[in-house]
Amino acid sequence: MNKTIELDEYEYEVFKAFSKKLNPATKHDYLSKIIAFKEFIDDKELLYADKEDCEKFIDHVKDSYAKSTSEKIYSYLHSFYNYLKKEDYIKVNPFRYVEKPEVTRIKNKDDVLSIQEINQLIESLYKLNIRDRTIIVFLVTTGCLLNELVNLKWKDLMVDDKNNYYTKLGKNRKERIVKLHPYCFELLEDYRNYSGLSEVIMPTDEFVFTTQKSNSITDRNVRLIVKKALDVAGLFKYSAKDFRHSFAAISLRLGANEADIKNQLGWSDKYYAIRYKYVLNFVDSESIDYMINKDNLIINKK
Repeated sequence: MNKTIELDEYEYEVFKAFSKKLNPATKHDYLSKIIAFKEFIDDKELLYADKEDCEKFIDHVKDSYAKSTSEKIYSYLHSFYNYLKKEDYIKVNPFRYVEKPEVTRIKNKDDVLSIQEINQLIESLYKLNIRDRTIIVFLVTTGCLLNELVNLKWKDLMVDDKNNYYTKLGKNRKERIVKLHPYCFELLEDYRNYSGLSEVIMPTDEFVFTTQKSNSITDRNVRLIVKKALDVAGLFKYSAKDFRHSFAAISLRLGANEADIKNQLGWSDKYYAIRYKYVLNFVDSESIDYMINKDNLIINKK
């Protein structure tokens, strides 16, 4: 039976002092990364970790996780050891000698599906159940974050007097109203009917997407659904995050205003669009309505 690694009493007191200003979720995130590091160095006391321990751990992290996650883990541990140095628990931060995993913010063609590839994906969706099909179309046509889809509630969906469909996404400063593709809304209605809910969408606090065992769905559930959809379509090199990148790049390539994309995706700065300049010639050229309006998005309704 594997030993469960935990911080000793002294280490935990130090961690509590370090994390006293962090919110509970961030505090838990830091703690999990620090424990993972301690486990990797065979339960060696954290204060005695050296450069070699840190290098081997970051190499392990880079082999096991995405670049963005590797960068986050490095930053958490570097910050924690900076605190130890500042408070004179140690003389030198051993992570200062380890190269930080860098994540480029500039997007390239490996981050973006072309319109042809999106159509390839859409054409294969009839092989998925109604819930999973709806999730994929929602992600592709809104560019939303996974946690925004996970937290979507029926009260967030709305229709105006001209039968235009909208949804509220995000929270606080990132809260926004975005237009839904008509077929996306049609799928939501079909999914609702399949789930045994009333025909009329009521503004309730119930989550839209659920599982057989829960009245909600998790990020992990959605990533598995996306992987299955991409595998079925033969698009093995992509992942869930690439739908959002694709929405941004294709919309910009097709003439969308940077400020409009900022509002659609909840960016804090419209100049985020510069990250996509290297892929704008990669995506195909069609009407901007492709991603938002009309019916010229190829959808297989089988």
